[in-house]
Amino acid sequence: MTDEKHKLLEKIHQQIREKKALLKAQLPSVHRIDDGVIIRFFTKWDNCEDDDSIKFKKIVNVDNPDESVVFFYIPKGASFDLKQRYYIGCVTCLDGRMKLTYDKQTRHIEGYSKACINSSEIVGYALENTYLLTSSDKKKWAQETLNHVKEVHG
Repeated sequence: MTDEKHKLLEKIHQQIREKKALLKAQLPSVHRIDDGVIIRFFTKWDNCEDDDSIKFKKIVNVDNPDESVVFFYIPKGASFDLKQRYYIGCVTCLDGRMKLTYDKQTRHIEGYSKACINSSEIVGYALENTYLLTSSDKKKWAQETLNHVKEVHG
């Protein structure tokens, strides 16, 4: 093969690799849940302040506006530290595993389990890709938490 043909062939292969990477980056994230596969786009989700790989979506309780419900996707290795910014009443782990530290105790939760922690001083670490549902009563939130939520989320 001549040198010119070799350079042309390498240029073609490079363009194919670049186009392949571009197309692959546009594919949705595929998330496996215990008994199935979910393909999820995170285009309309919000990002966590501590780690933008953590995605969340607020769920509006139309019958009780004082209840705060949030659905989270927390990838393996991601962590958060609330420090009075948010209050969590109960955490339901739909899939995955999390380590939660609050009120000087550490607790592990896994798929299909629920823990009521009632705290705004929470540190969490995802041991696996994790889907969580949190709920709390806004009447129990400290003034500092209310002010932070109002400032950040309007």
